[in-house]
Amino acid sequence: MRIFDSNIELLKRSSPAKLSKRFVCWAIDFVLVALIAGVVFSGLFQITQNTSAYNAAKGTVSDEIAYYEQLTKETHIVEYIDGARVTSDVIVLKNVYRAICLSYEVFGNNQQPDFTFDSTHDVMKNGIHSVENDNIAYFYTQYLKNNPSIDVETSDDLFEIYKKAFGDDATFMFSFNRELSEMPVLNTQVAYYLFHYLFIDSSDSIGQTGATYYRSYHNAYANMLEEAEMLILKSEPYFSTHYKDYKEAYCSEARYTNITLLVSIFIACFVVLIVPKYLFKDEKTLGYKLFGLGVIRVDGEANAWYVPLIKTVISCFGFIPVSFILYLFPPFNGGYEAMFMPVSTDCNVSLAMVILAVIIIGGIINAFSLFTFRRQNLINLIFNDVVVDVHYIDEGERD
Repeated sequence: MRIFDSNIELLKRSSPAKLSKRFVCWAIDFVLVALIAGVVFSGLFQITQNTSAYNAAKGTVSDEIAYYEQLTKETHIVEYIDGARVTSDVIVLKNVYRAICLSYEVFGNNQQPDFTFDSTHDVMKNGIHSVENDNIAYFYTQYLKNNPSIDVETSDDLFEIYKKAFGDDATFMFSFNRELSEMPVLNTQVAYYLFHYLFIDSSDSIGQTGATYYRSYHNAYANMLEEAEMLILKSEPYFSTHYKDYKEAYCSEARYTNITLLVSIFIACFVVLIVPKYLFKDEKTLGYKLFGLGVIRVDGEANAWYVPLIKTVISCFGFIPVSFILYLFPPFNGGYEAMFMPVSTDCNVSLAMVILAVIIIGGIINAFSLFTFRRQNLINLIFNDVVVDVHYIDEGERD
């Protein structure tokens, strides 16, 4: 059939293809590779999930996550509801409520008469700030004290931890009088502004000031939670006996997944790039075929049979960024954690870093098209060929 015949004689008379048309053809091939790779991956990943190595890594990850959840429940620096981790925003809000209540209990409303509530008010639903129910206070004054086997390097007492976290806002927002309370107490005006922002009116001038205080409180308290969690992650014996095992198993699980993903992309490249090039002749992919492009040597001859194969193998690496699209769909569902995991615990290279390198190298290779007479990229220059467009015939010598 003519559709599968070489147009070498026509290509000899054709002019170099415009970069815009070449880009559109590449985009068509990119989408086709993504679609086919997604279908192939869905099948290959089922095989990967049934391997003993993958299941061993997945089992270790699950066991260590369960252990960590139980550990952090005991520390109070992390909270869970129905098995799901509560965001720091929720924890901070609870502690703002408690801090307001503690301030009201210690200082009353002498400075601000309309700052008043009773035991039935929503602000009271989480209790009053104390070393027992404040997440940070409990961690440093109760948990670490009652678990001396956990080797955590911290010498700051609770007041110093708050001062460090709140920085320049600390002395204005809190009273650090140890005789008044065993933990820092919000100054009355600050507590009132926070209360007004949360329960009265967040849009008036008082509410807007309260919003500013809330942001300061949120950022500082969230940082304290994060630092406390890092202390646990780096503590002994947890780090050596649990965290390292988890990290290694998670890296393995991610590695098996990403290898399956890359194999799927290479298979898709074979279907989308190699097959059409030999089927349609003249190194035409489906995109090239639709837009009338082809490849021919600068001397007017067709490339040797093996050249399209070599060029396609090189091109396969250029299609690795397809991973970004595939990560939007099951089983990833937009979660890119595995992409950023190192390929092993002894290597910091991740799939994301490989993709970034591919994009940079691809940009350099194609940048040559902007400065060469025949719009040849670096690959074209190496193989001494050129992409031409049959819609532009006899417009002058190609050389």
